[in-house]
Amino acid sequence: MILIKCRSQLFVKIAIDSVFIRLNSYNHNRITSGYESYFDTSISGKIWTNSDGRLAIISENSHMLITTEYPTDCFCIVFASDRNDGYAKVYVDGEKVWEGDTWASPGRGQPISAQTIRSLKITGLESSTHSIKIENPNVDHVHNGHVTIYKYGYNCSNTEIPEYPTIALPMAAILGLAFVFQRRKE
Repeated sequence: MILIKCRSQLFVKIAIDSVFIRLNSYNHNRITSGYESYFDTSISGKIWTNSDGRLAIISENSHMLITTEYPTDCFCIVFASDRNDGYAKVYVDGEKVWEGDTWASPGRGQPISAQTIRSLKITGLESSTHSIKIENPNVDHVHNGHVTIYKYGYNCSNTEIPEYPTIALPMAAILGLAFVFQRRKE
């Protein structure tokens, strides 16, 4: 079974053919850091690139094909989106694992800091080399535009890093107890 987690500014949970896609806020640097960049990559069709690392597949029926050189059971794609972006499809080893709209409200031509960042984390893959295809399909959709990829990588940890309050509250309680017991000894 392939488990997909897609993270963005939205709070939605959708089930498609028993594959779960979870959209919510997430720090994309947290899930892309530590990825190894050993890939064989090819692109069909017209593209646009930016010095900050963004690559947009701008022509319909075009795609980016990424082949991992080393075995992995996880892969992540980070989309950077604005009003110029549209529908995308993602395939792993020829099997469609996700499709959706990457359009977002920021104006065209904005720097990466103004883009809407969405991270698609694919886990539960067999630990082997994989072929990942990111497609800009020709679909009859209201947001039929570019597909902009900001980062991608693999060998990600399947464990979530706890949020700050999850760690801070127990630590504060432990320090408070230590202080109380120290005061009792005096």
